[in-house]
Amino acid sequence: MIYDPHGELVDLQGICLGCTTNNVTEYSVIIELLTEAINLGIHTLVVNLDSQLVVHQLNGRYSIRDHQILRLYLRVRLFKMNFDFITYQHIPKILNTLTYALANHVFDKHLCNT
Repeated sequence: MIYDPHGELVDLQGICLGCTTNNVTEYSVIIELLTEAINLGIHTLVVNLDSQLVVHQLNGRYSIRDHQILRLYLRVRLFKMNFDFITYQHIPKILNTLTYALANHVFDKHLCNT
């Protein structure tokens, strides 16, 4: 989900990744988000994530040892060059209910179409 500075919804999308880890999911969603933000001409972005680990990794506080996550992290870093300002911040899962509703919808839709 992409919101403008006034809190109005600008874009809402979902992707189905199949079976994967939470961290791969987080990074894959970030890559899709950044791609869509670039397509919409957005140059300033605050990305709210409920994964403290991923937030700390993206903000350079934690290192990454897993090779698959490292590849995704490097893709995110490449996308970062398209923005004048981008930051990642942690929000509690309880405040991320719309994201989970969308994720469940995409998941349910995928299960019904297979």
